[in-house]
Amino acid sequence: MAEFDFGTLIRDANPAGKREFVGNTDIKDTYSFRLGNDSNINIALTNMTANANVRLFRDFNGNGVRDTNDSQISASTRFGNQPDSINVSSGLTNVDAGSYLIEVDRVGTVNTQYDLRVSTNAISKPSNLVTAETEVGTLTSSRTFTAETISNADTSDSYHFAVNSSRNFRFNLSGLSGDMDIRLINDRNNDSVVDASEIIASSNLGSNQSESITQFLTPGSTYYLQVYQYSSGGSYNMNMTPV
Repeated sequence: MAEFDFGTLIRDANPAGKREFVGNTDIKDTYSFRLGNDSNINIALTNMTANANVRLFRDFNGNGVRDTNDSQISASTRFGNQPDSINVSSGLTNVDAGSYLIEVDRVGTVNTQYDLRVSTNAISKPSNLVTAETEVGTLTSSRTFTAETISNADTSDSYHFAVNSSRNFRFNLSGLSGDMDIRLINDRNNDSVVDASEIIASSNLGSNQSESITQFLTPGSTYYLQVYQYSSGGSYNMNMTPV
């Protein structure tokens, strides 16, 4: 049986979460949860001091054990102590009402603690979990990211950045091959959870129109720019510029 059970997740509610440990005496932690309806699944694995990976499985018989026929839906296996994330759409096969398993594995021989958070949301809504999927650093000059993609298998991208001066910054999403939107987030409590009061600005014009945000920002905050699919994913270009 799974070591930890999050129960049935409530759509658009606060994420379920736990701080745990993987190491020599416990190389893998297993979590179970259920969805009562077809919904997106979002997972964030953060605050590691060494490498750990996270994997999502469909638990077809709901027994809390990964059996041979329980298919892996997604995995995040980033190097070192970088945060891992999974954001999958209910548009994928096997992502629907039912039971699921999450495995957190230690990588290598170094022990680490970690924070795991899991949430679910309607298919047209963005994940309420953000991690530094792309670490931009301090935004002192224009940065462009080209031919990036999101899809049902990866519904959102998060860009983490800081600023060192109080001024306006412009964020342009262009070259869209699907219906995607953006929002600017200040994670004030650094918990990787997007609270409603932490959403600074957003742009959601519809279809494959370009999206843009211009916002006055100040140093000392934890900023994320989140790109997410609304009705469809595809490729895009992102430009971030001090103005």
